[in-house]
Amino acid sequence: MSMLRMKIIVLLERLKKVTAVADELNVKQPSISFHMRKLEEEWGVALFEMKTGKVLLTEAGKLLFHYAQQIDRVYSEAQIRMSGLRQTGKLKFVFGSTDAAASALLAAGKSPLTAAHEEMIMSFKTGGEEELYQMLLDGSADLITSGRLSRDAFIQSEQIMEDHLSLLVPRGHPLQLKGEPASYRLAGLPFIMLEEPSLMEAVRKWEAEEQVTLQIRWLTDRIDLALNAVRTGDSFSIVPSSILGQPLEGIHAMKLPGAAPSWKLYAAWRTDYWNAPLMQRMIERLRTLSPNGSQSL
Repeated sequence: MSMLRMKIIVLLERLKKVTAVADELNVKQPSISFHMRKLEEEWGVALFEMKTGKVLLTEAGKLLFHYAQQIDRVYSEAQIRMSGLRQTGKLKFVFGSTDAAASALLAAGKSPLTAAHEEMIMSFKTGGEEELYQMLLDGSADLITSGRLSRDAFIQSEQIMEDHLSLLVPRGHPLQLKGEPASYRLAGLPFIMLEEPSLMEAVRKWEAEEQVTLQIRWLTDRIDLALNAVRTGDSFSIVPSSILGQPLEGIHAMKLPGAAPSWKLYAAWRTDYWNAPLMQRMIERLRTLSPNGSQSL
């Protein structure tokens, strides 16, 4: 079996043209045609057909593409990992997190980054929940944390934290001076929210239970921008209490009135991860965040 030929099937399914595949691989067109013929000889069935100037896969070709795609993904992942090992002489562990999850971890003083040993290089990346899970599936991340729980069969998850939500108001605002406000008093105020689906879902649940609709005027994926907007008096916000850490200048944190829902933080990794003992050490480090909140899923 040739890795190049598996790559060619994957590219033909995506690009539909021999010339485009040749350009993608930086080879001559006859070379692609040669490998296509060899593929059909190797498997003993017709894999390709020409229609309206495009190369399409036959039913047999689609079946082989299903496996070729997985082989190509795994091989590409191995190439990236081995290349990094050759360049640095050390294994690389990529930890991904949403900005809110990263802030919660750092505020709690518990980060898997500190659990590394000298033979490893730790790489920390932030992104959206969908982006992080895709990184996990394509092998470009080893471990991720976010507020979203995945039910993908190839992903294992564990709840590592459960936190209540806090209302952030500019320090000195009348709401602060009056104590805990009634929920309806928040309806006319401008809010800046963290654009993280799990947090937005928790806020929507709170709105439904309290029968109030917030005026969300800004969205951001960065906690520092949300805090800045509150600090300058432009906005109010709702965030997980754990990300606050210590008291912040110019900001007063209050209990969200009414029945405030909790925000759960999950760690996720691939079930076929190549180094299970290492992953367990990382998860154990995260598990200490919430003694009563851990739950394997």
